[in-house]
Amino acid sequence: MRATTLKYLGACVLTMATTAGAAEEARDRAVTKLLETAGVAANVSNGRELFEQVVATEAFSHGAIGPFDIYVYRADGLESERTAARVVKDAIAGLEPLVPVMERYFSRDAGVISGRRFPIVITEAGKGESSFDEALALVDRCEDEGFSEWKPINPFWTTANRAAEVARTWEVQVFNLAHATIADRRKDWFSHGLGYYTAAHIANRLLRRGAWGNVPPWLAQGLIDELDIQAYGEAWVGGEWFQHQTPGWSRPGWSGFVPKGSRPPMPVRGPPADLAVTVRKTGDSWSRRSNSGQRHWKDLVTDRKSEAPASFAFMAEHESFLPRDRAYARCVMHMLLAMIPEGDMSLLTLLDEGKMGTPRHGMPDADPLTTVFANSLGRIPAVEDAAALPLGEVLEMIGRTDIADSLTALGAKDALRVTDHRSQSIWLYGRSQFNAADRGAIFNLFLEAEYYEQLHHWKLIGEVLDEATAAALDSVKRYPKRSRDQEAVVATFQGVLVEG
Repeated sequence: MRATTLKYLGACVLTMATTAGAAEEARDRAVTKLLETAGVAANVSNGRELFEQVVATEAFSHGAIGPFDIYVYRADGLESERTAARVVKDAIAGLEPLVPVMERYFSRDAGVISGRRFPIVITEAGKGESSFDEALALVDRCEDEGFSEWKPINPFWTTANRAAEVARTWEVQVFNLAHATIADRRKDWFSHGLGYYTAAHIANRLLRRGAWGNVPPWLAQGLIDELDIQAYGEAWVGGEWFQHQTPGWSRPGWSGFVPKGSRPPMPVRGPPADLAVTVRKTGDSWSRRSNSGQRHWKDLVTDRKSEAPASFAFMAEHESFLPRDRAYARCVMHMLLAMIPEGDMSLLTLLDEGKMGTPRHGMPDADPLTTVFANSLGRIPAVEDAAALPLGEVLEMIGRTDIADSLTALGAKDALRVTDHRSQSIWLYGRSQFNAADRGAIFNLFLEAEYYEQLHHWKLIGEVLDEATAAALDSVKRYPKRSRDQEAVVATFQGVLVEG
């Protein structure tokens, strides 16, 4: 039995190694083909320099708008210079509404987003064509040389990416127009979809490079959607469903047996009467695109009367996220961003000015995302008090004494008196008594503890946001379109935050 098991495990390892080797060979073939097409030597050791050299060649058509550089790879479906130029033009037109939003929030000289350029590579590779693979292979090769620091933590040349409509690093997006997700609605995709994908790229970089910690789905999707709606007037994600009744006619008739003593109805004479065409809107109102421009305000006012209205605190406690929650997040992010003037302590400013690095001790040195978010709202005493506790008291407060027991068993009981995950990592780094396995286990326990601590902080933040949002929704029953109405709503919203 043991011999059979070892044989099976050996076969699995061999298969994995063979698969990895085949994937690497496929990548090398793809990047070699692109480099030969572009006429660029493969001996450039700087990833950013290699990328810029390749996309600057005649193998690509180029255009730019705002902070976005568009590169269309002239191969496969985009081989024609005229076709490639048209794609560049369509991409620029589609991104144009997003540029003022970028200027509004990210106009500083330098930052996580400010002062940077974001390349967008567009290909069109149908079945049996390789231009998308070649572009992915190029970016993967450049990341090996430190292009945007995406690798080695994050993979890029993967089966999932090669089958997707888009693949991203921290800076580059690569699209395949032949993918059904884009091809089935190509015109709409250029006019709005490309902008949505790009807003998502910007928001994800901001949240993951401007602070440290797991990002709640409501925050990521709420921020993406709010930037999207500000640029295009309504959200890309959503939809409308309709039921149509086609035009027709009918005559009243008689069926079955005529009861004894009764007569059948008189025959209908004259032309048949037309039936009215009816159109009924169906589907989930929380996902309805037409409701997104007003941030689902009316629906959320009604939802306040339900037994269990939308709640960020509930989402944090149960780690749930539904279409109603996304609509709720859009509304709240709208009040946090669109209605409130920007300032040094605004959420996007704090994230844009954030710094993500990994010192020798191994723990990211950026501020926790919960701290950054709480600071953008003003003081939240409950969050500040919880963050100031030593690790042991934190674990007791959040009901995870099992992590404390594990640390004690590994000989790291003293770490329970240390506050802040970064200080805990420094504590571990300065102690040589732990072997490699125990050191890794202790470090992972610090990470696990930080995850649950931040989840608790999100619940505390959610309680304050829920209270402020409830007051804002109760203050007006319909979406505030006029400036003075918006100012009144914001005053109500901010008033609760200050009190909290």
